Amino acid sequence: MVPIPCVSTAPVPPPAYHRAQAKVGSALHLDALTLITRLHLLALCRLAVRLAQRRCPPPLPAGPGGRPRIYTEESLLLIALLRTLWRLSYQDMHDWLVGWPTLARVCGLPCDRQGRVRVPSPAQQCKRAQRVGAPPAETLFVVLVQLARHTHLVGGRDVIVDSAPILAWRRTDPDAAVGHAPHHHPRPLLRGYRVHTLLCRGSGLPLLFFLSPANVHDAPFARPLLELAWRWYGLRPRVVRLDAGYWGLRLIAWIHTTLGAVAVVPWNPKRQKNRTCLPPTWTAEELGKRAGIERFFGRVFSLFSPFRLQRPPLTGWTAVETRVALTYAATVVVGLAAQHAGRPDLIRSPTRVLAHTWEGLLQ
Repeated sequence: MVPIPCVSTAPVPPPAYHRAQAKVGSALHLDALTLITRLHLLALCRLAVRLAQRRCPPPLPAGPGGRPRIYTEESLLLIALLRTLWRLSYQDMHDWLVGWPTLARVCGLPCDRQGRVRVPSPAQQCKRAQRVGAPPAETLFVVLVQLARHTHLVGGRDVIVDSAPILAWRRTDPDAAVGHAPHHHPRPLLRGYRVHTLLCRGSGLPLLFFLSPANVHDAPFARPLLELAWRWYGLRPRVVRLDAGYWGLRLIAWIHTTLGAVAVVPWNPKRQKNRTCLPPTWTAEELGKRAGIERFFGRVFSLFSPFRLQRPPLTGWTAVETRVALTYAATVVVGLAAQHAGRPDLIRSPTRVLAHTWEGLLQ
């Protein structure tokens, strides 16, 4: 008998898979070296460090003796940003730079007498970050947002203001406080912080943020966020979307008269005794456009998100502030990289922009 030839057993995806892939498009998977050189991240970090030192002068230099500092502040800031983008520990970041000397040179790290790149140890990365504090990371985020404004990545015509809780890593955190949890949380009270965020609804990227203990109300942070965005970015929004917790006649009057914008706030008649000035009746569709900031919080705070900002293993206000600033800066970097590559559909997709999988790059 003549044997029947075997049919190939390679898996064949259904037609719906090909249609979905054609609609989504291919991923970028940019490596760290390409990301730094395309966006000039070292120069942006150097500018952020200079502006931060002008705003908050560094401590006085130490006296004679001791080991001199080898690594510059901009190099350590860039390393911290890369560590946030790729979710690496201090040890993994050290091993990555040692195994990739070209990346270490692009980060501005010096060389020894034999020509080998000197890489900061994990302990030195942690100690230098604690000594510097939050201002360089905050300033880097502001510089990146200004660049995004210049390249028209964020417009700021339609903005959203809201807050999200951050759980404290330890109960003994001296700067954390006990506050009310969101309505969808299983526990009524949480110990930690709150991040008050100003978001561009068009791009889904953050513009500004404040960090506070969890027991502080949201309403006092809306006007400072809008004022700083107006002063630093020249932002003049047309629509400002807030939830019912920000309701107040003074805030709404300031938004309408000073900013020249329209405040979209759901009105709660139980909390307002003076009913002489009733707000317009917003439709459910208009109020539902605030969901953009909830999706942003889901991309940043969820345990399954690329950044995992919820409950960081840190203690103290300065450490948490630095982590939030680096995480928000990382989201803007992803958007800038996608825009530079001509893929505006990926400005909110860090897993498809960054090279977390290296199979195609190692060939």
